[in-house]
Amino acid sequence: MWRGFCLIGLLLLLFGGGSLHAQVLDPSDTGRLDPDDPDYDASSARTAGPQKQRVIEPDTFGIYLYGADNPNREVAFSDSLLPGFQQYEPDRRVPFDYATLGQIGSAAYRLRYEPEYRRGLEIGLRQFDLYRLNMDNLDFYRLQRPFTYLRYLRGSEQQDGMLEARFSRNFADGVNLLLGYDRIFQLGEQDQYPNSAIRNTNVAVGLSVRPPGSRYSGFFSYTANTFEQQQNGGLADSLDRDIGEIDNPGTYRGYLGGDPGTAGTRVRHAYREVAATQYLQFGAATDTLTGRERRAFTLKHQLRIQRQFFRMSSTRAPTDTAFYSLYPGLDRDERGLRSQVTDNVISNEIGFSTFRRSRTASREAVQRDLLEVGAVHEYHRLGQEATGDSSLHYVLATARVGLRPSDRFNLLLDGQLNLIGQVGDYRVAARGEVDLGVAGKLEVGAVNQLYAPDLILRTYTLNGSPYYDRDFGKTLELRLEGAYTLPFLGIRAGLAYTVLTNYIYRDNDGLPQQSDGPNSILQLTAERNFTFGAYRIDNRILLQEADQSVFRLPRLYGEHSIYYAGKWFGVLNVNLGADIRYASSFTPQYYNPILQTFHFQDRQSTPFSVQVDPFFSLRVTRFRFFVKFIQAQTLASSRLFFLTADHPYPDGAVRLGVSWRLLD
Repeated sequence: MWRGFCLIGLLLLLFGGGSLHAQVLDPSDTGRLDPDDPDYDASSARTAGPQKQRVIEPDTFGIYLYGADNPNREVAFSDSLLPGFQQYEPDRRVPFDYATLGQIGSAAYRLRYEPEYRRGLEIGLRQFDLYRLNMDNLDFYRLQRPFTYLRYLRGSEQQDGMLEARFSRNFADGVNLLLGYDRIFQLGEQDQYPNSAIRNTNVAVGLSVRPPGSRYSGFFSYTANTFEQQQNGGLADSLDRDIGEIDNPGTYRGYLGGDPGTAGTRVRHAYREVAATQYLQFGAATDTLTGRERRAFTLKHQLRIQRQFFRMSSTRAPTDTAFYSLYPGLDRDERGLRSQVTDNVISNEIGFSTFRRSRTASREAVQRDLLEVGAVHEYHRLGQEATGDSSLHYVLATARVGLRPSDRFNLLLDGQLNLIGQVGDYRVAARGEVDLGVAGKLEVGAVNQLYAPDLILRTYTLNGSPYYDRDFGKTLELRLEGAYTLPFLGIRAGLAYTVLTNYIYRDNDGLPQQSDGPNSILQLTAERNFTFGAYRIDNRILLQEADQSVFRLPRLYGEHSIYYAGKWFGVLNVNLGADIRYASSFTPQYYNPILQTFHFQDRQSTPFSVQVDPFFSLRVTRFRFFVKFIQAQTLASSRLFFLTADHPYPDGAVRLGVSWRLLD
C-alpha cells in the first residue's frame, strides 16, 4: 500500500500540473506585516489590519544575518513561516535528511553524499558535526531593535526535549551582542532504549564592533560544544528486525551494557573555541554625485584558539558477548575499553581584499565584486595515549574571487593550497547562480580537492595501544553539480556527479580500507510544491546511484508534507496534515560505539520503509506551536523505521513544540 502511494506521489511530483507556493500572513503587533516577512508589501502596508486601533510603534526594520568571515555578505532572516515548523529534528531541518541512531542529537551521517571541506589536520570524528556551532556557522545579526528567539520541544516525557535560545541587541558606538544556547536532552527511561542517553549543549557569545564612520571593525566569539552520550550499540534481541509498535522500549536489550546498573559505552566530545576577526578598511567613501560606494580595500587578521577533546569509555558486562562475537578484534580487555584524543590548535590568518559593496532590492548587503588573498598558519598540539604529545605545523595559501554585477548573477570561487604540512593538499571550489526571470533560475557548483586521510583513518588507539595503523595515499575528489528551477511549473531539478579516486571506507569489521580505483556517485534531486486551494503538498525526492562496494546509501529517498493551510478566527494560521518520508531497500551502515564511527555491515537489509507523522501547527503573530505524532505507521504496519542498522527510530509518541520571537 505504502509503496504504491509513494510511487503515485513520485509521478505527481515529476509530471503534475502548475503550483503556487503557500503564502501565510504574519501580522505584527499593529496588524501589519514585518518588512522581513516574505509577504510584506510596502505599497499596501499603510492600511492597518484588525488591530489598527493600537498605537504601538510598528516594526519597520528587518533582521539580517552575516558571518565574521565576510560581514559584507548578508542574508535576510525570517522565521515567520509556518510550513515546516513541525520538523523539529536537526537531522530533518537540513535540505536532505541525515540518518541517526533513532534519538534526537545522536550520531548522524548524511543520506545524500556531499564533500567534506578540510583544512590542515582533521581528527575525523564527525558523527556530531550536524549539531556543532563554531565561528564558521555562527550568525551575527544586523538589526535595529533587541531580538529574542526561543524554541522549545517537549519529548514523550519531561526529561526529553530540546531548547534553543538566541538574543541580540545593539549598544552604543556600533556594538552588537549575541548570546546563544542550545540543549538537546534525551535522559528519560520510560520511552528510551536501555543504556541510551543524550545531553548535547552549545553555548555561544558573540560581539560585533563596527563603530560608525570608523575604518575598524571586529568580531569576537566564544563557542562551547559538549556532546555527552551513553550508547548501547543497537538492539541485540531484535534478530528478525521486524519491530512494530513498542509499548515498553526498556524491555529490549542493547548490545552493550545489558546488565542492570552497567554503564555501557560513554562518549564525551568537547569543543572550545575563542575567535577574533578584525578588519581595517580603506576607501569605500560614498560618491557625492552618484551616491554609490567607491572601491574598498581591507586588511584582515583572524586568530582562533581551539581545544578539541574526544573520549570513549566502555565498561564490560557479561551480557556483551553478542557484540564481541560480531567484532572479536575488539575483545581486548575483560574490564572494558577506552580511547582518548586531544587536539589544541592555534590558528592565525592574514588576508588582503578589495571589493565594491552595495545592497540588494531587499536591503541585504552584498559585494558586487571581490578579490581576496591570504595565508593561514595552524599549530596543533596533538595528544594520543599510544604516541604521547606531538606538535604539527601547517601553512596554507588561500584565495577568493567573487563577481555579482547584478542581483540576477553571482559567482564565487575559492581555493586553498597546503604549503607546509600535508604538502600538496588543495581545494578549488566554485558556486554561482543565474536568475533568468520568467525562464527560471540556474545554480551551478564544482569542487576539486586532494586531501590526506583523517587521523582516525590512519590510527586508532584502545587502552593505550594502537588498534590499527594504516598508511594510505591521498584521495582525489571531483564533484560537479547544478540545479534548474522552472518558476511557471514550480519544479527545481538538480544533478550532481562525483568521482573519488583512492576513496577510504570502513569494512564490515570497522577497519578502514582504501579503494584502488575511481568510484562514482550520480545523484538526481527534484523538488516541487503543489497548491490546491487551501491544501498543500510539498515534495522532495533524491535518486542516487553509487558503487555499493564503497558506499551504502539508499537509491531512492523521499520527503513529503501533505497538509491543509488556512486561517481560523481571522488571526490563527493553521496547518493540519502529515509528514511522510520513505527509503528504498538498502543495506544501512552500523554505528560502532567503540570505534566511534559508521561502517559497513551485511547482517541487516531494510526493505522499502515508510515513516508517517501526523501533525497540527498554528501561529498567531510571532508565536508558533505544533503537536506531532511520531511513527503513526506502526499503528497499521509491523515495522519501525530503520536508517542505521540495529537502531530503529523511536516508537510512536507525541511531541509538542513552541517558538516565540520577541522584538522590543
